[in-house]
Amino acid sequence: MIWFWPIITIFLFYFFALLQSSFFIYFNLFGAIPNLIFTLFFILVFFSKKDSYYITIFYAILAGLFLDIFSVSQLGISIILLMIIGVLIKKMQSSLNEKPDNYPFVYFLSLFLVSFLAYCLMLKASLYFLNPGFAVITLNYKFLAEIIYSLFFAVIGFYIGKKFIKQNTKNVW
Repeated sequence: MIWFWPIITIFLFYFFALLQSSFFIYFNLFGAIPNLIFTLFFILVFFSKKDSYYITIFYAILAGLFLDIFSVSQLGISIILLMIIGVLIKKMQSSLNEKPDNYPFVYFLSLFLVSFLAYCLMLKASLYFLNPGFAVITLNYKFLAEIIYSLFFAVIGFYIGKKFIKQNTKNVW
């Protein structure tokens, strides 16, 4: 099963990229669509082992590649941003106190919100600096709708991940 997990992960990221770019454009919320690729990236990083930085880098490269291919950003920007965010998530998780429940919902929710906001703002800032006038850094209702929409799928993913990924983290890589 160890050799099969990267193939499943690649397929999941590709499937979520297709959903995000083709299906959810028809089911937008105030013009915003959920960022399913980032949500899947965060869930996989959050539920992976605390000291598994190489898996985090793999997830960041894979998610960043799909985010860059299916968006207007230049190739490599999302990869770098997700690597930074993924390593910071692992550092924060290792600094949190051990609890009987290693994956409490409050940690997940707060880390997701901070990570998602950091990713969106850093992506917009990098697009602005690479091409002034292209992306204006604004916090409007569409940005808030994207956060809420992505958070909805992140909460669903948390419970799915807690049930399935948590059980298999001993066997993955």
